[in-house]
Amino acid sequence: MHYILNTTFTTPGGVNLRPKIGGPTRIGESNNLVKNNTPKNFKPGESYILVYIKKSDSGVEYTFKSLSDNSVVVEKFVDCNEADSFIATMRGEKLPNYQNFYESLKS
Repeated sequence: MHYILNTTFTTPGGVNLRPKIGGPTRIGESNNLVKNNTPKNFKPGESYILVYIKKSDSGVEYTFKSLSDNSVVVEKFVDCNEADSFIATMRGEKLPNYQNFYESLKS
């Protein structure tokens, strides 16, 4: 488990209206709107905090609370690794490779 209670993240926010910078452009070409992917139970552009982790029969349940309106979202994951991957994606981070680290300690 990489992420612990009180970890915060902000979901991707709605539609990105900024045009792509650089590269060739064509006359009359319009800027395409890029839609960010926000998980279905979360609001786009909202900040959340991890408040509770609970083991369930089918895996683990992570409870997140919105920092603006205190609404609660409970997400079910197969295991803590899947939950860590989800949070890392929301935070734009890359998880360390713990397996390689622990194997290097054995040798």
